[in-house]
Amino acid sequence: MDESSLSKLSFEELLDQVRVGAAGARDELVRRYQSRVTALLKDHREQAAKVGARPSDITQESLWKAVQHVDTFRGRSEGEWWKWLSRIVSNQVVETYRKGNRKRRDESKTIPLDAEEALEVRSGERSPSQVSAHQEEWRRLLSAFRWLEERQPDQHEALKLHYLEELSVRDIAERMGKTLKAVDGLMARGSRALEAYMAEEPTEEGALSPEDATRRNLADAAFSKYLRRREAGDRVEVEAFVAEHPDCAEELRGMLHWMMRLRELDPSRKP
Repeated sequence: MDESSLSKLSFEELLDQVRVGAAGARDELVRRYQSRVTALLKDHREQAAKVGARPSDITQESLWKAVQHVDTFRGRSEGEWWKWLSRIVSNQVVETYRKGNRKRRDESKTIPLDAEEALEVRSGERSPSQVSAHQEEWRRLLSAFRWLEERQPDQHEALKLHYLEELSVRDIAERMGKTLKAVDGLMARGSRALEAYMAEEPTEEGALSPEDATRRNLADAAFSKYLRRREAGDRVEVEAFVAEHPDCAEELRGMLHWMMRLRELDPSRKP
């Protein structure tokens, strides 16, 4: 079917052509919704700019993710399709923002060897600006933890007992009257929520794409494995552990990062 014929099809007819793999059908579906997705992203331009992303890239990524997973779309009408596509766009914004934020964070850790900051680190001294940044990060973490306590008290309690009071997951499960698996889940969701809060990420909406859902499940399983290794007394280095799970590395790193920082930043702990 040529391009002219495809452009005359109703949405339902075009969707059928996409599902049977007709030549040009996916391109036509992308073309039809490109302007609507671009308009939808106007509200996210500021967030995209913060991490150096372009709305046009998010538009393309969202549309191609939708057509690649069209077999998971269970609706039939154009209204159902747009609702489904809008969720994919919203979640793509989150993913793009998250990746950009982590890239900025990783780049900020790289300091030239002859820079003043590097000399201060090697000498074991902190400049006033470093002390101020440290204190500000601590305040933000406390705010995030209070925010989590208000929204998800069980997640907050599980994280507090494990990371700050250093209880084992088994002891936490007993205290909270939950299973080990349930506590693992609370801690995984709480860690992910803290990561999103600290990064000022937009909120994910609706169901995840199959690709994102798979990555999240892998990250949750790896997080549970991390907890079990710590329970066994292993000294687990976060980056080395993350490297063992390349299929969910970014998601897992974000889940582990801020809780470990909370322990490091706690002024009541001795260095």
